[in-house]
Amino acid sequence: MNQTPKVKFVEAFKLFWLNYVNFKGRSRRSEYWWVMLWHTIISVSIIFLAIALMFVPPIGIFISGILFIVIFLYSLATIIPNLALEVRRCHDRGLTMLLPILSFIISIAYSVISAIVPSELLFYEENFSVSTMTQPDSAWLFWILTVIMAVSVILQIVLFVITLLDSKQETNQYGPSPKYVTAQYEGHNDHYRTKQHDSEKPEEHLRTLETNTQHKDQDDPYRY
Repeated sequence: MNQTPKVKFVEAFKLFWLNYVNFKGRSRRSEYWWVMLWHTIISVSIIFLAIALMFVPPIGIFISGILFIVIFLYSLATIIPNLALEVRRCHDRGLTMLLPILSFIISIAYSVISAIVPSELLFYEENFSVSTMTQPDSAWLFWILTVIMAVSVILQIVLFVITLLDSKQETNQYGPSPKYVTAQYEGHNDHYRTKQHDSEKPEEHLRTLETNTQHKDQDDPYRY
């Protein structure tokens, strides 16, 4: 079982955008983690620069605000391709898209509820009481959010472990392995190349005979 070359740093970023809404096929481990490194470098660099410019008024504050908008737009633009990449990484392990899709939906639900419900209502002091049956409706919202957050964290941990695992060597329902090449496939190619080479031998042999005949005729002093 041979391995194909690893996905390069720049190549992984290109594949990330080219497969923007591609939820089919498989992605190997190096492709996934190179993209995560790209996100980290871009986000940390822009945020660090934006914070540093905040101490250079007045133009620095203006540029800092623009940079925060840029990082916000970048985060929005990468939501779908990140999900697609995570789905393909699960496919590479022979898993369905259920886990990443479920994790994505739960995360969105948690963010929406947290944004709609006022924080002072969620973190009302009596919400932390064990006897929630006698507490206001905000207590139910608090505990619902707590459960959603716990489930989201568990799913994120499971997905994190999956992304660390190596590619499955065998072909699955999502396609051949992007990392491993089977010996059977290579043997087929070798057989094809050998067969093609053998089929060219008669023609080469005829050309050699014709060339030798021509040289012999030219060298014969009694040909006339």
